[in-house]
Amino acid sequence: MRIEWLIKKGAGQVIVFFNGWGMDASAVSHLETDADVVMFYDYRILSHDNLPDLREYREVYVVAWSMGVWAASCVVPHFNVRPCWAVALNGTERPVDNLYGIPVKVYRLTEKGMNIRGREKFFSRMAVTDEERQFLKGRLPARELEDQCEELVLIEKQSYGCEKCYSWNKVYVSEKDVIFPVENQLNWWQGKAPVTFLPGGHYPFAGFKEWEHILGIKFTQSGN
Repeated sequence: MRIEWLIKKGAGQVIVFFNGWGMDASAVSHLETDADVVMFYDYRILSHDNLPDLREYREVYVVAWSMGVWAASCVVPHFNVRPCWAVALNGTERPVDNLYGIPVKVYRLTEKGMNIRGREKFFSRMAVTDEERQFLKGRLPARELEDQCEELVLIEKQSYGCEKCYSWNKVYVSEKDVIFPVENQLNWWQGKAPVTFLPGGHYPFAGFKEWEHILGIKFTQSGN
């Protein structure tokens, strides 16, 4: 697991972002905020070691997308502070699951077909309109295919050993998500957290300009 500070300027709030499989900072490079932002990604080895010290912040917020929802549910309980708000987008805590996540057969077919062409196909399926595809095209990750393939395999292996349930405050589900089946997402979130539907596909960030819009809050110097 890699950790990267996207914004660090000594703000009173910090947004902890758990990215999706295979991604890097490009996916959210357009999102603006007055808060600091630290990103977790590359879940080949999901570790609780060397987590950032967040005690200097008045408020800690968690935003997790796709496979990042599972990763956050495993890692966030080990933080040295308790987040005040947590938002999940297009993912569940059971990432490879016939009822609550990506069906096992589909996931393993994705693993098997993950070459350069397969990766291009996967990323193209994250968007459902020409506008979304054009937006996403400029925000694709600059990561090695070998690393992404390894991450895909190791996420499944690790996911069966981490079956905690984290308390989420808000959940977004994209109505046309064909990566993480909508029905399975709703199966998981029923009775756990309120769900807000978004138009579009698995990549949800084209419809947001600020991190605060995702969180549903507005930061001020004295708090939110």
